[in-house]
This record gives sequence, C-alpha cells and structure tokens, in this order.
Amino acid sequence: MTLYPKREKAFISRLKIRQTRRISITLPRDLKRGELPPLLRKAKIIPKNFCKRICPPLVLYTKGDVSLINEEIFGIVGSRKSLPADLNAATVFAESLSDAGFTLVTGIAEGVDSAVIKAALNKNGKVISVVAGGFDNAYPASNRKLLEEIAERGLIVSEQPPEVVAKPYFFPIRNRIIAGLSDGVLIVSGGMKSGALYTAEYAEEYGRELFAVPHGYGVKSGEGCNDLIKRGARLADTPKDILALFGKEEKETASVTLTDEEQTVVNALADGCSHVEEICLKTGRPVYEIASVLSGLEIKGIAVKSGFNAYGLKR
Repeated sequence: MTLYPKREKAFISRLKIRQTRRISITLPRDLKRGELPPLLRKAKIIPKNFCKRICPPLVLYTKGDVSLINEEIFGIVGSRKSLPADLNAATVFAESLSDAGFTLVTGIAEGVDSAVIKAALNKNGKVISVVAGGFDNAYPASNRKLLEEIAERGLIVSEQPPEVVAKPYFFPIRNRIIAGLSDGVLIVSGGMKSGALYTAEYAEEYGRELFAVPHGYGVKSGEGCNDLIKRGARLADTPKDILALFGKEEKETASVTLTDEEQTVVNALADGCSHVEEICLKTGRPVYEIASVLSGLEIKGIAVKSGFNAYGLKR
C-alpha cells in the first residue's frame, strides 16, 4: 500500500477509532498482505467483483452487513429529477429483482436511488447504498433517516473517511464502485448529461451487463437511456428482460398497487378508450401526464401498447 510514512501512524490510529463506531474496513484490492499496515492485514472481505482494472479505492468504509458485498448484486440508478413514471419503473424493477434474490446497489440521492432503496426495504430485500462522502456527512440531508435504516438492514459503503464532506467530483468517481460491485446495471432514467451515465460507462468498461429503460419521444429525462440502447445497451421493458438473462424467473405477485392516476387511466381503458387522445378527453388530463402513467402501467404489466399511441389492458 502506498502511504506517506509520516502519515501512516495517524492513519492507523483513525481506523482504530472508527472500528469502535461499528465502521468496518474492507479491502477492495488483491494486494500482498505484507504491503498493508497491521490493522488492514486483518481485513478478510474483498469484493468478489473487484479487479485491478476497476481501479478500486485502497479501502472501503462499510457500515452494516458487510457480507452483502459478495452476494449476487444488481445496480439500479437514475436521475434525481425523475418523472412519476420513472419512479414507478424504479420501484417495479427493484421489487422484482429483490424478490428474485438480487442484492440491490444504488446511491442515496432523491429520485430513483431513494425509490430503489425504499422498494427493496419494503420487500425485506437486501440493499447497498454507495455514498459519495463520509458517513458523518450524509448528503442529501433529507435522506439521513433512510441511511440509518440502511445501516440497520443493509449496507452503506464509502471510500471516504466518515468526517469527509462530499465534493461535486466525488459523485462521478463514486459511480465506479456501484458498477464495480454489480453483476449487471440498469439505468432507469437520465438525460444526456445525467450522472447516471457515468455508471453506465463504468459498467461497459468493466464488462457488466448493461440495461436501460426506453423512453418516449421528447422525454428529456430519458434521452440518455435511449442513447445507451442505440449504442448497444440491452432494452429493459420489464424486469423479465433482466431476469431471463440471469436465469431467474419473476415471482408472481398477488396484487399490484395502483396510484389514483393509474386507476383513472385503467378505468378509461376498461371503458373502451384506446388512443392517448381519447384517454385525455375521458380523464381531462394532459397528454404528457397520460403518457407517463401509461408507461408506468406497461412496466407493471397492466397495459400493453397495441399500436401508434394506442393502448389496451393486458388480458
């Protein structure tokens, strides 16, 4: 390990303090034990998916169930500013993949990340959150309680010491850890400049299976996903597209919870409306809102597209 000799003693001292606070130290590199300071030689868990080409951090700070690092892991990420349909998609994919036995890994941002975490926890599934800063400086602050729940029921990972405040450039490089831990990655939403695309780039570089949710024409929050599909990412309309590739089957669910908006559209479809314009007239809602709801109903397996701007209920 490359450490400045004068700082090594202080470094080890800080690690000892952190161990008393239930913060574990994990080695992501397959280094010779003799190259490590005494405290780090005791670390036994090395992420199975990490290799030298991933350029992992020297150490990972972990809080929670560190054994999750070596489970079958799937990454789900997306934009912070997502449409309701994107959040619906994140929830549906997270629930299905969690039911199938995957440990999910994501960030901790509002939007898709939060939807993935909540869906996994609601299913009593396993979830890993990779944060950009240290544990003592949760960002965003609005998700502090969610982080506490993850620490109790899942795992939090950071390459930064607990006292470090996240800097803007920490977030893109943090995404390499999400991709590095994962066996596959799904991009739910993201514009052409979305940070989620960094995760996609790392996934491609590391040889991970890369999936993206397709978006309709003119949907800015989905332009990055559509571009990924054009460049070779696998299209994921439903969780089955992912599960089939990994030799898993989707578990049947007893019922699907619908929002008020979704139920209104389902009622319109049941009354014989099929084209988007007809549904808009029936419900009194604008086109962009109906399109978003229909996308969510497709993902939930309730509605199917039957033609250009035409939909029907799945039989």
